[in-house]
Amino acid sequence: AHELRTPLAGALAQTQRLLRELPKGSAKTRALEVQAALKRVNHLMEKLLELSRADSGVGLAQEASDLLPIIEIVANEFARSPGNAGRLRLDLGDAGPLMAQVDIDAFAIALRNLIENALIHSPPETTVEVKLHAGGRLSVRNDCAVVPAATLRDMTKRFKRGATDAEGSGLGLAIAATFIERMGGELTLKSPPPDRLDGFEAVISLKPGRLLED
Repeated sequence: AHELRTPLAGALAQTQRLLRELPKGSAKTRALEVQAALKRVNHLMEKLLELSRADSGVGLAQEASDLLPIIEIVANEFARSPGNAGRLRLDLGDAGPLMAQVDIDAFAIALRNLIENALIHSPPETTVEVKLHAGGRLSVRNDCAVVPAATLRDMTKRFKRGATDAEGSGLGLAIAATFIERMGGELTLKSPPPDRLDGFEAVISLKPGRLLED
């Protein structure tokens, strides 16, 4: 994946330049298809790099850090994206500092994958909720049909996808689960969430001793 980064970036740049030069027509349509394919490969490459980092054992840190700013930064990244305008709702309640002895980059990657998964696999007009609960549990909830229990059990496996037509690598939940495990925590998937008849929820829980709340 590291070796592919530079030539893939070059191919994308050349394709985008070609698109600017081509008039409307079949050639431009084919160039758009090439660009879409290259973007899918680029997305998969980034996921493989994240997975490699998770497999390396990154998760814990020497000192505790406040995770609230990280949650806000990641949520705002998605909220600022034109395609996600108005779709993300962040609810931190009255939470004070949320201190955890985890690698903040690993935590951000895990959360980013959970939010991305929720946005991709829910109807475009619906809202994805990121909520901090008592005890430091963090949930990411989205609308969708109920995921069968047998499918739910396998969704953190690599390249495992549910019954969906949405684009994806089948690695997002696996990456999140691996990082959270390295943090000494747990990722729980629920469908439907306890208070609903449909939908999907991913909950990050950090074990006692890894989470300290002031």
